[in-house]
Order: sequence, then C-alpha cells, then structure tokens
Amino acid sequence: MKKFRWRFIVYAIAVIYLLGDLYLFKGPLRSRLDRSSAHEDSATALALREGIVATVNGHPIRREELDRAVGEYCLKRGLSPENVSSKRMNSIRVLVINELVVDRLIWFYSQHHGDRRSSAEPVGAERSFRRSIPDPAGFEEVLAGQGFEPGRLGKFLYNQAMQRTWIEKIIAEHIVVSEQEIQQRYEEEPEVSTVPERLRARHIFIAKLSKESGRAEALIRAAEKRLHDGEAFGKIATELSEDSRSKANGGQLGWFTRDRVDKDFASAVFALNDGEVGQPFATALGWHLVEVIERKPPTRVSVGEVRAELAAAIEAEKRQAAVDALISSIKSKARIRYFPEFIWVE
Repeated sequence: MKKFRWRFIVYAIAVIYLLGDLYLFKGPLRSRLDRSSAHEDSATALALREGIVATVNGHPIRREELDRAVGEYCLKRGLSPENVSSKRMNSIRVLVINELVVDRLIWFYSQHHGDRRSSAEPVGAERSFRRSIPDPAGFEEVLAGQGFEPGRLGKFLYNQAMQRTWIEKIIAEHIVVSEQEIQQRYEEEPEVSTVPERLRARHIFIAKLSKESGRAEALIRAAEKRLHDGEAFGKIATELSEDSRSKANGGQLGWFTRDRVDKDFASAVFALNDGEVGQPFATALGWHLVEVIERKPPTRVSVGEVRAELAAAIEAEKRQAAVDALISSIKSKARIRYFPEFIWVE
C-alpha cells in the first residue's frame, strides 16, 4: 500500500509539471511545440507562395510541373482534361505526383551515384526518334502529340539514359536467370512449351454484309451443291469465295490453332475429321463451307526450343520485382512531404 502511494505521488508530480509547462509557465516542451507549429505554418505558407505540391529530400516539385505531367498523362491516353470528372482528375493527379516523386528520387540517385554518361546515347536516341517520323516537317507536331515540348526532348533523353544505366547497375545481380530456374519453369508450366492442336483447312466464305436476308446462305448452299456434284473445292473457292486473302489460293487458310480464329468458326471446324467437308455454318461475318485437310495434335517441345522464351519471362518477372524493391527502398530512406491541398483540384 505504501509502495502504491509513492508511485501515485510520482505520477501526480509528472502530470502537474506537464500541465504547468504547457499552460502556465510556457516551459521547454511548450516552446518546442510552438516552434514546431510555427515551422509547420511557415512550410505551408512557403508551399502556397511557391506553388510547391511536394518535396523530395528538400527538393521541391511545383504545381506547374505536376500540371504539365498530368497534361502529358492525359494526352498519351487520349483523355481530354475538361471532360474528366474532378474525382477522376484528382486520382490522376495523385498517381502522377507519386510518379514524379519516384522519378525525382531515381534522378537524384543516378546523378549522385551513377556513371556520368556521354551525350552520344541521348543524341543517338533523338536521331532515331526523328528518323521514325516520315515527315520531318511535322516533327514538332508529332512530338507535341506524344506530350513533349521540343526544347525538353534532349534533357528528357539524357535523364532517361542516366536513370536506365543506374537502375541496370543496381539490379543486375538480381535478374540473372540460372539453368535450374529455366528447367524448373519448364517442368512446372508445361502449357508454356506445348504447341496446341493445329489444323490446315480451306474454306469458301460468303459475307452477309450488303446482301438481302438469306442471300448469303443461298450462295453458300449453291457452292455446297456444286461440290457434291463433283467440282473441285479449290475451283469453287476461287470463283465464289469473298475472302480476298485466301480465294486466289483455292481458299487455303494454312495452319491455325483455336485461339487464332473466331470462336464460332473454331467450334465448327475443330469438330471435323481430317478430309471432311462440314455443313455450311454462319458466324457474325457470314457463311462458311470448310474442308479440314489435316491436323497436328498438341505437342510438347524440348526445353532447348523454348529456353530463350522461358529465360526472358523469368528475367522480366525478376526485373519487375527488383525495380519495385529498389523503389520501395529508396522511398523508405527519403524525406518526402506532400501538400495535398495544392495537389487536388475542385
């Protein structure tokens, strides 16, 4: 009981001291809180005065930079900002400001910890970009259509080169793919190395478009009758088929799998036997008469035949994981501050 009284007295003294510091004497704790509040107010006032929407390790990101990046984001996606609701626009602005923060961090690390690049790579990239535009006179128009100002292209390409080099240097050891990983992926995902069933077929096609109701079916039925009367499939296809890609070759479609053709077409054709001509059938496009020439069953290729594809898939997964981990790491070490009231729009 005595021990309890002493503990109660100590707690009471501490509470009285805190109350006196905060409300009566303006002691060191109250002074520190006041300074912190004043600093907070001054930081917000500075952000308002300078148009700052965020700071990254003390480096500001200004509202005009955010507005420009949001404009580029919308332009590249075919969005017209005036037709985007304020709720969606605020979501876009939050997404873009986070991208700017990451870009600023990567830029900071690449400038201070990366290898300095010569101007050759960005200049070469700009020349390649210019050569890709058929009409050189329209270079600036094409550039604007992709969200760039002509004066910013060179600097953008230089920074991109620096950042790519730094990122590749950091993640290089984390994206190496071993033979064991390739073999494991080959065994665990057989569908990746399996070539599905394939057919080689030919068809006669009559489009429904621009024809009276029932006319396309009547034409395909007439073709079927000629076939039953002994005429060659290829000859009829060359004369009647409206598939411009195959009619000159007797209706030959070559080899194809289910996923390469229309679902309704595949359902009808893959149900036929080799050498069989099916009944005429309709799809959304028109009427078909099909002959299956031959088929190949599903086959599993060797690991050597798909080694490059498996290695590329594994490396891509590792690269994404490594980049995500890198971004998470540098963000956790950074001093990032947002000013939401200056990011959002009404």
